Amino acid sequence: MTEVEESESAARGYRRLSSLFLPPNVNLQRCQRCHQTVYQQERVGPVNDVVFHKQCFKCHVCGGYVTMKNYWTNQSDADDKEIYCQRHAPRIGGSRLDKEAIGIKRALSAQDEFRRASSKMTELRFQGEQPEYAIDQTALGIKNALAQGRKGQPGPITEQLANHKMKIDQDAVHIRGALNAQLLQRKYQRKLDKHHFPPHIAKKREELFESQKRLEELLRKEEDAMFNQFREERGKEGEAINKEIDTEWESKLKELTDRYEKDMDKKKKKLKDSDKKLMTIQFENEKKDLEATMRSKKESKKKTMTLRLRQKEQQQTADLVRKQSHVMLEMLAKEQQELKAEIAREIKLSGSTQNGGSVRAVPMTNGGSVKETNNGQDAGDALEEVLDILPLPAMVAPPSPEAPTCRKEELVPDETVFESIDEQVIKVAESEQLTYTDLVRQLTEDLVSDIEKARAIYRWICVKDLNVMEFADDLVADTPMGLLRGIKFGTETYHVLFMRLCSYAGLHCEEIKGHSKSVGYEPGMKITPDIFQNTWNAILIGGDWRLIQCNWGARHLVLSKDKEDRHSSKDHIRYQYDDHYFMTDPDEFIQEFWPHDPKWQLLESPITLEEFEALPFVRSIFFQYKMRFEGHKLAVIRTDDKGGAKITIRVPEEHENDLVFFYQLRFADKEKSKDTSYRGSPLERFVFQTMVDNTVTFSVHVPTPGQYFMEIFANKIDDSGRVEENNANVAPFKLKCACKFKVICETLSGKMHPLPNCAAGEWGPKKAQRHFGIIPAISESASSSEFEMERVGMLTVEDNLELKFRTPHPYQFVAKLRMNHVDSKTLDPFINLTSEGAVLTVYVSLPQPGQYGLDIFARPKGASDTHTLSHACKYLINCTKVESMVHIPKIAPSAASADGSKRSRFGPTPAFEEMGLKLASQKEPKIRVNKNKTTVDIQVPSSKIVLSYQFLREPDEDNREYVAQTKESNGIIRFSVTMPKKGNYMLSLYARRENSEDRSAPNVFNYLIQYMPEAGDAQNASSAGSVSSGTGDKAEKKSSFFKRSLFKKSDSKDKLGSGTGSDRLSDRSSDKSSDKSS
Repeated sequence: MTEVEESESAARGYRRLSSLFLPPNVNLQRCQRCHQTVYQQERVGPVNDVVFHKQCFKCHVCGGYVTMKNYWTNQSDADDKEIYCQRHAPRIGGSRLDKEAIGIKRALSAQDEFRRASSKMTELRFQGEQPEYAIDQTALGIKNALAQGRKGQPGPITEQLANHKMKIDQDAVHIRGALNAQLLQRKYQRKLDKHHFPPHIAKKREELFESQKRLEELLRKEEDAMFNQFREERGKEGEAINKEIDTEWESKLKELTDRYEKDMDKKKKKLKDSDKKLMTIQFENEKKDLEATMRSKKESKKKTMTLRLRQKEQQQTADLVRKQSHVMLEMLAKEQQELKAEIAREIKLSGSTQNGGSVRAVPMTNGGSVKETNNGQDAGDALEEVLDILPLPAMVAPPSPEAPTCRKEELVPDETVFESIDEQVIKVAESEQLTYTDLVRQLTEDLVSDIEKARAIYRWICVKDLNVMEFADDLVADTPMGLLRGIKFGTETYHVLFMRLCSYAGLHCEEIKGHSKSVGYEPGMKITPDIFQNTWNAILIGGDWRLIQCNWGARHLVLSKDKEDRHSSKDHIRYQYDDHYFMTDPDEFIQEFWPHDPKWQLLESPITLEEFEALPFVRSIFFQYKMRFEGHKLAVIRTDDKGGAKITIRVPEEHENDLVFFYQLRFADKEKSKDTSYRGSPLERFVFQTMVDNTVTFSVHVPTPGQYFMEIFANKIDDSGRVEENNANVAPFKLKCACKFKVICETLSGKMHPLPNCAAGEWGPKKAQRHFGIIPAISESASSSEFEMERVGMLTVEDNLELKFRTPHPYQFVAKLRMNHVDSKTLDPFINLTSEGAVLTVYVSLPQPGQYGLDIFARPKGASDTHTLSHACKYLINCTKVESMVHIPKIAPSAASADGSKRSRFGPTPAFEEMGLKLASQKEPKIRVNKNKTTVDIQVPSSKIVLSYQFLREPDEDNREYVAQTKESNGIIRFSVTMPKKGNYMLSLYARRENSEDRSAPNVFNYLIQYMPEAGDAQNASSAGSVSSGTGDKAEKKSSFFKRSLFKKSDSKDKLGSGTGSDRLSDRSSDKSSDKSS
């Protein structure tokens, strides 16, 4: 770069408006005293534009602690950022009028700076011709009047001024800028580290705010009229309901009173006093019941009316706010254009005055023009600065919705860039405003870009937590709470309020309606027009439409008690929110929201509603940590014929040691939705979860055909989730739903068994590495397949195994060996732990072939006994061969359910689900009838299933001849049952597979049928029976069969008939377990 170019660049730099008003370079993340990072919880300040730690907030001289109420600062040196106590605070002495006086010193300093700048510009402009500067009345032009004659004739000073090459007075650009900078420094208090406008520009902006307030007053009058209309309509509807219910009440009360009086007159002579009193009490009770019924009916009608009117009012409010937003945007566009044109004219005049040369027209973005000097670049640079400083005029006609030109992370690489904005928004949310203009001004006054303004409005709505705000009944419109009166009446929602505030900030915002996978939605559900409706916003930022969902972003706000003051009743707001729903990328937003208008998907290829339903069910944390599915996944997953399905999630490498996953497997059927176990084993034991590097795998093997929901949770842990020398336990942490699937198993070949009863969650050594820093030392002699399987946490061995780990700290370890139906204490002698230096060795000698689970627990050595051992990791061990088998006692399977309650004798047995059977009728196992005929329908799967039955009357009377079994269409087997006489009956159903080698038929379902005939039916039922009543009466004296065993051991084989087995035998066969997990 040549010397001339360098001087020209320096001169332009001094003339740039932004360089005069940039705030000082202040770091609000470092402590002034110790220069370490300051977190919000330990932060004090800012004081003198710096912050301190709480422990660093003390006197700079004596080190005594001070508070925000009694600290002192240096009154004589504005550059001193330190704090002092009252005793050691530097103070200003007596007034001195010399070069060291603060005012004179600053003026001289500013003059020196100006001389340096002007000298460079003079060298450039006059090419070495240097005028002699005289600081007098002529050079400053303070007494220009002397240059004018009394009648307009030029005087001697005029001739002198004509000989000067340039004028330097108070109106020169740099001097006026310096004066404005001084005014700004003295008068303006910074709220954010943003650009601040010069006073003469700020004054014009004040005029714009006043115009906005006047327009808001007009718009609020229109809104007041609408709210008055809402009140009148609600009042009329309420009065109509009251009148209707009162009329009905009077009518029914009259009927009740007439009936009471009629009964009293009819029985007047026969009634005793006690009977009269009883009738009166009965009348009063009936009256109270009637009154309660009518009250409930009135409340129900009013609730229905309120919901109906609220939906209508919300639509009217949204339409009005949309119309008012356009009016506000048009006014702001006009005012901003006029303001920019005025500023451009000032800069044009300043540029032409400095250069004194010819000018030419330069077009402006707002449709006007500005003249450029023959120097070429000066006025253009200044105009560019104004366009950078002031917000662009709001476009009256926004562009049509299209896919954004870039992703969110390209605009916002990290949400920490919004920290200063968020802090200021929280302060604004804790104060009160009377108008939307004031509110939006406080939120966006010092913000320049559209994205910053949108962020401030979004965070304010999230912080305010409008859903829990309480409003007085006598709410006045022109009060701070009256500003949000639409929230009280239920007519204004998050998205409508966001659209309104955006218009006051000069931002285009649209309301989008559609469907969402919200609360109550499950994978695989079909969405109809009247369910799962939702509304959100699209906002125009930087020429691109961006999607925002304020309601979902704000639903994570919670209130918490101060841990240090649990007895205090004061709640502290935890400002939590979900940043994912601010400017969400369209391809992520479509996973949860589907608009009615396809163009607002903002996708190059919009999808249909059916395709939206088929997409995986995911939540914000899935995108927050940039997870992705390995392979294309749909919301519904179908298993193979062995009941197996696999879900694989890949996470970024930078998160693989910080993210924790968990899962929940549950039945999808409503009848079983509360069942968390199958045959006494938790459903979680039918899932194998492991993590290798940055890939998480969930291998599901469902125990029985049916439909399930597989929900996966995740979250990021901090240092409290890691066990170290100073942290003896893994602190509890909250997991959030990341995704959910529906798993469907239609047929199941073979039998699935639960995994060993180890600690819940992840298998493999990755967990120990994440939480403890423990790394497995895999043998170098291991093959590649063995190496991979050990990383997964699944080992296939013979006789014994040995595992080694490298530990970063001294730990105390405990290991437990698990096996299904074996007490873990029985297996304790077969495991041995040794620790040498930083190496832990786990040696296991397996007693028998089968499947085992190995749990390893740990805690730092030296930790107190109050700290329990935390689970470090677990391995699944499949032992295929043992040379010297050791007999180990096994625990007999219990007939009790998982919750410890005894299984009912009636209803389905575990074999019912194993066979894939379903009830097509008579869903309850206990049936009570007053007719002597009933039917039971069972739906069998496509695979061939043979059903048989037994029909007994209490106590043990065989009545199989009164049951007819027929095959209907659609795989329905119907049992037509006839009860020959009054009594209790049990219909027992049995099933087996037609091509199975095992010819036994286990009991699958038991019905208890209680036949209580009416008078007319009793005789018919008696004649239909082949057994005499005497025999029946005698038999009924025996003990009931459902009060003892279902069948007698002696005759169970005869009673079951062909192809059936006893219930006791079927229970035993259905409870068989294997040591091998499928």
